[in-house]
Amino acid sequence: MVFILLQLTKENEMKKLTISILTLGLGLTLASNSFAEKIYWTDFGTDKIQRSDLDGSNVTDLVTTGLSFPDGIALDLTSSKIYWADFNTNKIQRSDLDGSNVTDLVTTTNPSGIALDLTNSHIYWTDDGTQKIQRSDLDGSNVTDLVTTGLSFPYGIALDLTNSKIYWADAGTDKIQRSDLDGSNITDIVTGLPGPFGIALDLTNSKIYWTDFGTDKIQRSDLDGSNVTDLVTSGLSSPYGIALDLTNSKIYWTDDGTDKIQRSDLDGSNVTDIVTGLNQPSGIALDLTPDAPLSVELNSFQARQIENSISLTWSTASETENEGFNVYRKNGENNFVQIASHKSHKELKGQGNTSVETFYTFVDNSKLESGELYTYIISDVETNGAETKHEEMAQSIFFEVKTQEVKRFELAQNFPNPFNPSTTISYTLANDSKVSLKIYNENGGFVKELKNGFTNEGSHSAQWDGTDNFGNQVSSGTYFYKLSAGIFSQTNKMVLLK
Repeated sequence: MVFILLQLTKENEMKKLTISILTLGLGLTLASNSFAEKIYWTDFGTDKIQRSDLDGSNVTDLVTTGLSFPDGIALDLTSSKIYWADFNTNKIQRSDLDGSNVTDLVTTTNPSGIALDLTNSHIYWTDDGTQKIQRSDLDGSNVTDLVTTGLSFPYGIALDLTNSKIYWADAGTDKIQRSDLDGSNITDIVTGLPGPFGIALDLTNSKIYWTDFGTDKIQRSDLDGSNVTDLVTSGLSSPYGIALDLTNSKIYWTDDGTDKIQRSDLDGSNVTDIVTGLNQPSGIALDLTPDAPLSVELNSFQARQIENSISLTWSTASETENEGFNVYRKNGENNFVQIASHKSHKELKGQGNTSVETFYTFVDNSKLESGELYTYIISDVETNGAETKHEEMAQSIFFEVKTQEVKRFELAQNFPNPFNPSTTISYTLANDSKVSLKIYNENGGFVKELKNGFTNEGSHSAQWDGTDNFGNQVSSGTYFYKLSAGIFSQTNKMVLLK
């Protein structure tokens, strides 16, 4: 069951005030492309989709809920998506490469193998329950029957888009067969196989590779079925999924009986254990994307709780074709969910191309639950739409709200400081007051008024985006912000860097 493509005061009367406990997380590392050179697989023993590096290190759980016998798996690296077939939930599903944003695409009977035609925006799959090969658009619409007769237990499926052909393995008819992309012109390629399962194509050398759980072998033939050759004949116990790394002349496969992912040379020599201790691995797919220059090089990413909000700040060392950033958040062990986009938040707009250090701030003003652990990551989006999530820079905040007695007004230090392009100024009021919050330059000249009006007691914040009262950007330097509330007045200093 497989697939195979591939965040000075004066006392006044006592008031109840809600104050948030402050937690600080700081990351300071260079960004890296966490998606290059990976193995992805399904495991129907644990009902998970997982990922590791090509050498088997850094095993990561991607999708851990909502699955029941996940089988074939395929990758759309252009759009950063995983597609898979789930045999028992009867669904074709899709997620981001990190396992977030799981989406149901097609509901069918018992889908098994899956393959993608990204050129024509199609999904192809085998269905063991209906004994069909079917096709839909990438969004799951326009489901079409392609092959409806002569099948018994169709499993692995692979596409030859150059010659407009579908190849599949059928463990019920003991065959590997082929048809046109519309399901016509069905041809037997290899017959007399006890249990063909996974299938992969080497179109450069005109070869078919497959696993056979009936003989516990990995075999190969020409595309027309001639020259059948045994490649791996020992140490296997129900080999299922298979994928090829033609650049490095390697075969990768899953073995349900030995609970391993293994690798060999294309001729079957040099068999190596890659991942062990699994529980019925099935489908397998490879991301062989070479390491590429980073679109955005992150210097730092910081999350800090300020009152009832979480402030995120980060800086970039350089940006190339950077359209902007997206912000993702999760609580506890749940999946990450996008909470803000550069398309709707101007503070998340990128610089395009720059080699000058740039600072960004985003404040999550969502209603957050006390006692919850919130984790944040950001992604950068290139002008061509490609998105890179910086999971290695994830920052977690334990958000807690406590009620305590407060006797005073207070003007907090702005955060971040120094800052660019914006900063948050927080203050607390011991009672309802007429409030004025103004910005001045280091010569005492008035720059901008952020707040002027009656404000209720409690915690408040205002953002300054580095502009004057006319919307003009001000220059780098030292600035002062002054809070006046009744007879209370306090002034603090801040630094704007550009």
